Amino acid sequence: MTLLIGKRYEPELAQSLGAQGIEVIWLPDNKDVDPRLAGHADLSVFVSDGHVIAAKGVYPTIVNLLTNRGYTINEAKWEQRPKYPDDVGLCVCATGKYTLYAPKTMDPAVAPLLHGKLVPVNQGYARCAAAIVDDHSIITADAGVLRAVKNAGMDVLDIAAGHIELKGYDHGFIGGASFKINNNTVAFTGKLTGHPDEGRIYDFLAKHSQKALILTDRPIFDIGGAIALP
Repeated sequence: MTLLIGKRYEPELAQSLGAQGIEVIWLPDNKDVDPRLAGHADLSVFVSDGHVIAAKGVYPTIVNLLTNRGYTINEAKWEQRPKYPDDVGLCVCATGKYTLYAPKTMDPAVAPLLHGKLVPVNQGYARCAAAIVDDHSIITADAGVLRAVKNAGMDVLDIAAGHIELKGYDHGFIGGASFKINNNTVAFTGKLTGHPDEGRIYDFLAKHSQKALILTDRPIFDIGGAIALP
């Protein structure tokens, strides 16, 4: 598997991901979003079936790299700006069978690449707010996302908001602190110890025949997730 992750997280994650045989393309900071979120992959790229949409702030530095690997890469249509909702055009959550997206804030370049059952949500940070467990299951602390995915027929675990570190903010999001590394493993950036729903998270993973991989000895922290290249 090859993952796209913000380069600023390379010192903390490279060794543990390499030990799993995972290749990582470390994305440069995105100059067009809030500096605190500049390393968040889910704000910089959207990937679907070999097609990559890249934010204008990272496109020039990765276009040749991904094109040489056989991917079709296009630049996002909208300009990004540091304040929400002008930073979330690419932050769309595709599980495989479902796609969670915010119609009002999604970049038009993403629309032709959406597939599966489409689930509109109000949360612009859709990818960051939802931890993908499998094709039809997620974990979230966002009440609006929770309602939408339940109505769409997904299995969802609702957890308490907070308890996830994001430097410069009160807290981060579970989707930004976790990502799939294979069909039966969800990686977490750090330990779930201290999270009030630690046990429920592990139980939900087990329910869906998933294992948890803890990547660091730190408490869980938000990196903007990781985007898999098919």
